[in-house]
Amino acid sequence: MTAFPRRRWLLGTSALSAALLLPGCGSIPFLGRRHEPGSCLPPSEEIPDEVHETVPDGVRAGVTEPSPDRRFLTSGFAVSPDGTLLAACESYDRWALDLADSYGVILWDTASGEVVRRISAPAQGAIAWHPDGTRLAIAGGRHITIVDVEGELQWNLIGHELPRGRIANVLDVAYSPEGTQLASTSTDGTVRLWDMSGQQCAAGHILAPGRRSEARVSYSPDGSVLAVGATATWGEGDADNPPELWDPASGDGRTVLRDVHGIVFGLGHSGDGSLLALTHGPDSLTVIDPDGTMSEGPVTASTQFAELAVGSGSRVAIHSGEGELMIWDRATGDQMLLEDVSLDRMCWSPDESVLYALHHESGAAAWDGQDWRQFELP
Repeated sequence: MTAFPRRRWLLGTSALSAALLLPGCGSIPFLGRRHEPGSCLPPSEEIPDEVHETVPDGVRAGVTEPSPDRRFLTSGFAVSPDGTLLAACESYDRWALDLADSYGVILWDTASGEVVRRISAPAQGAIAWHPDGTRLAIAGGRHITIVDVEGELQWNLIGHELPRGRIANVLDVAYSPEGTQLASTSTDGTVRLWDMSGQQCAAGHILAPGRRSEARVSYSPDGSVLAVGATATWGEGDADNPPELWDPASGDGRTVLRDVHGIVFGLGHSGDGSLLALTHGPDSLTVIDPDGTMSEGPVTASTQFAELAVGSGSRVAIHSGEGELMIWDRATGDQMLLEDVSLDRMCWSPDESVLYALHHESGAAAWDGQDWRQFELP
């Protein structure tokens, strides 16, 4: 990551019920094959062997040689609700090359940038913090692991299945604002909802979003709407994949935001309940307000596979594969463009004063609006 990137300034209730009134929206009945319910395994129960099977028959899995420079997975990166800890999953590469004794989930102190601890977890990949900050959901392959901040295993959630023609992978996880539900989305074509009330765990509704709408899940701030969308794959000629809104309490009410055109690569809710969707072809950032009003925000030169980070207030960050990082303040209209920035994932601090970035080789860094600060490597 460039330490001092060049900068230039540019001038600059229920969301579900409102969205149902949009002229470009429509409900679609549940389609697809029937899926088996999942289960929550306590630490005393072993994960069944079949859960570790991630490559369906007839699918060729590409083999990537371990690299001493590849330190982190790019599928998960999250800051704790109080802003004091940052979490990311290490790649197994250095361990496989005997350059490290172990690998796991790294926790940094955001104030000092120092590594606090390494957590060993059965799953490696997408990460979500519980709203009370005491535990994390870590997902990858076909299951999700729930651990506390000390690394003690609480639950293994299993249920995601082998997809047809694709490698199995849980792509994203998110807790509801009150922490009573966890949503997980997978390449098997489902979004699974898990009941996490208190110290209990139980499998809940299974949602079947549209094709290529499995990469991201996001709860509205009041928890009444679950937005599902975005894709991790794309090819020329692919049709649009507009975001979908679901009722996480009932598992019903699938609503497609058909006025969001293009290939969705990112989405997320802001603190005021607005849903933001980043698309390619056309390159656009669409803002859907809680009342259903749609508007457009600024974008980088390319939005194909771009990364989107939506803050809790008014700040939004977009990073393109060409190294452009756009910072937009929806409240003031100010825009800032940083160039020559290399990162794979990013997230805002709870107060939006710091943007955290993860690079698969150089690790974590923090940008305070002026300078980059590199975090310690484990």
